[in-house]
Amino acid sequence: MLPVNSLLRCKSVCKSWYTLITKPSFATAHLNCNTALKRNHRILLKCFLQGSKRSVLSFLSDEISGDDHVPPTEITIPHSNEFLQMLGPCNGLVCLTDHDDIILCNPSIKDFRVLPPPSFNYPQGLFSSTLGVGFGFDPHSSEYKVIRIAELYEDDESGGYKFHSVNVEIYNLSTNSWREIDVVVPCVWFFPCSELLFNEHFHWWANDEDYGGESLLSFHISNEVFQQIRLPNVCAFPDGNERAFLVLNESIALLLFNPSEQTYFDIWLMTEYGIAESWTKQFTTGPLVQVERPVLFWKHALLMEKANGQLVSYDLRSQRLKEFQLYGAQKSLRAVAYSESLVSMKRERDIK
Repeated sequence: MLPVNSLLRCKSVCKSWYTLITKPSFATAHLNCNTALKRNHRILLKCFLQGSKRSVLSFLSDEISGDDHVPPTEITIPHSNEFLQMLGPCNGLVCLTDHDDIILCNPSIKDFRVLPPPSFNYPQGLFSSTLGVGFGFDPHSSEYKVIRIAELYEDDESGGYKFHSVNVEIYNLSTNSWREIDVVVPCVWFFPCSELLFNEHFHWWANDEDYGGESLLSFHISNEVFQQIRLPNVCAFPDGNERAFLVLNESIALLLFNPSEQTYFDIWLMTEYGIAESWTKQFTTGPLVQVERPVLFWKHALLMEKANGQLVSYDLRSQRLKEFQLYGAQKSLRAVAYSESLVSMKRERDIK
């Protein structure tokens, strides 16, 4: 029943307490308790500090109407730049990636693992580039998985490159290894808030002309099956708008917006998961001055990043904007709804 910080201190009491609290079974019981009681829900923020050239993780309490000061919780991250994405969370774990390096991290206990790079034998002359990364948990096998969608290409005579194919690779935490799966998927787009874990599926924004245009490409974490969900007919890439996929009212929300001096957001909900015809426009909000992009729906507010890298929240009921004293490099801010856990990525022999 104790919070993580208290349990970490309890590890120092005696050997028997240390042994108990570091057991995977104890971490699972603690996680199940938090889930059942819906406790310890906070906002986990990531931003890149331009001056010190490092990423900082910060926690914001569940009452965002309180103090606007957000104290940083510094966590040593082996690789940090302003393009670092934060995927998840899943049982207290998040995936940090700039699409070159991939890191799994539990910020509650400051535990992390740098994933080994895929080492597949591609045909001679072909090179690999990451298009999208996903992360999730398979409850049937108790396995954490990272999904990498990669583009295979070859250099051409003009000094550019020629597209060859799209490859799908999966990392299993239990074996610390990668494997390929034989499947045909479209190219996906990498930009902030385009990748989303929801309903035991991971999602990417895809533009597949053979399928009929823009879609959400979903991957079922357990069955390892892909499917495409068509976006509303108002989406016609390129249309000058940016897209963001968030969770609102336990549904996937699509936000269409064009960052400018006064930004408006058209907000659509997929009211029935997986059913393209269920996309319904809920409302339009704005204008909001110098807002760069949305990052998270939290209760009755929309958290956003301003053009100067500052965190702000917009109350959807009162239509009031609140500024927080947290700044980062432009377009570096990420936020997820987070619940702490004791889940560790160390294997049994590492713990012993």
